[in-house]
Amino acid sequence: MVFVKGALAVFFAFGIFIFSIEGIFALGVSPAKIEMNFEPGLEKDISYQVFGGNPNAELQIYASGDLKNYITFDKTTLSGEGGSFTAHLKLPDSLEVPGRNFVYIGIGEKVDPELIQGQIGTVVAINVLINVYVPYPGRYLEVDLKSSDANVGEPVRFELNLESKGEEEINVSPAIQIYSGDKFVENLYFSSRLIQSQEKIGLKKELDTSGYNPGVYRAVAVVDYGVLARDEEQFRIGELKIDLINYTRQVGIGGIRKFELEIQSGWNDVIDGAYADIYFSNQSGIFGNFRTTTTTLTPWEKKKIDGYFDSSGLSVGIYDANITLYYFGRNVGSSSSQSVKVEFVEGKSNIGLIYYTVLGVVILIIILFVAWKFLRRKNGRKIRWKE
Repeated sequence: MVFVKGALAVFFAFGIFIFSIEGIFALGVSPAKIEMNFEPGLEKDISYQVFGGNPNAELQIYASGDLKNYITFDKTTLSGEGGSFTAHLKLPDSLEVPGRNFVYIGIGEKVDPELIQGQIGTVVAINVLINVYVPYPGRYLEVDLKSSDANVGEPVRFELNLESKGEEEINVSPAIQIYSGDKFVENLYFSSRLIQSQEKIGLKKELDTSGYNPGVYRAVAVVDYGVLARDEEQFRIGELKIDLINYTRQVGIGGIRKFELEIQSGWNDVIDGAYADIYFSNQSGIFGNFRTTTTTLTPWEKKKIDGYFDSSGLSVGIYDANITLYYFGRNVGSSSSQSVKVEFVEGKSNIGLIYYTVLGVVILIIILFVAWKFLRRKNGRKIRWKE
């Protein structure tokens, strides 16, 4: 009884430690990130809200990073509980480094400089980011392609984002190339258009999948503006089908045994009521059958299902297992069958498993007991419990 209570004390102390860690990370700031394009002499006020701090501490506000000299604050301290402040950004007429220039706005607990470092504990601080994008000389384009999955006969939707990152405007005529493996299938063309410096546009296009076979395809966005810009995405065209990925290949004879299947949806929609009927047979005939549990599959999901059967009447050897999967999608039922080989072997005793389980429990109890004794010695006193 004393040992059990000691173990509870260890877990209680651990729980207090976990909750204390959680409190360390309570400080938050909004907004967490600001992005903008460079403009000569740009001035901008950004309001921030700080929340969830330590009411017994004082917070200080500071800046770091490439652009720290171009930012000021309406206040540099806050109470530990948080509050609001404004950062004023004033950019110069030019910045030499193209690409992302940044400044971090830091909010952290103010440290007493007279305290020895080891005595102040953990200092809570958080940084939020301001990104200022400076255009590259000449023309520069970034391409980002996104695609959706679909079922046969349904459209695949593409979203093509183009962003001019250079100082000059760009005339573009984008296209999306469709591949099945390495085999080219067809092109999808967009209208030609002009993109201004630092302008970002989003384009959309649909692929008619009539005549396409189910499978995995590749879409490549290509934009030639003197330099070739590209991006690539995979997409899937599905059908109402469940594939058998794996199964139990060896079973011990004797008593109730578990048989497991790993299945995967090949459909871009929910499949309901998926289960399997399994029959074992050899040249002498059918020796047993059973049904697995029933499950639901989300689009393209891989999942394990299992069933149990009595293997007592079977002999050592290789059996055929006929696995028939049944499933429903959009109120339409379907099925698929596959014959596989399963080996039945002499049953393995559960004594070894029981032995190692008991041994593991004993070791865990010893570890908890040692930890409890250690805590008692470290504290220099005994923990007393009232019965």
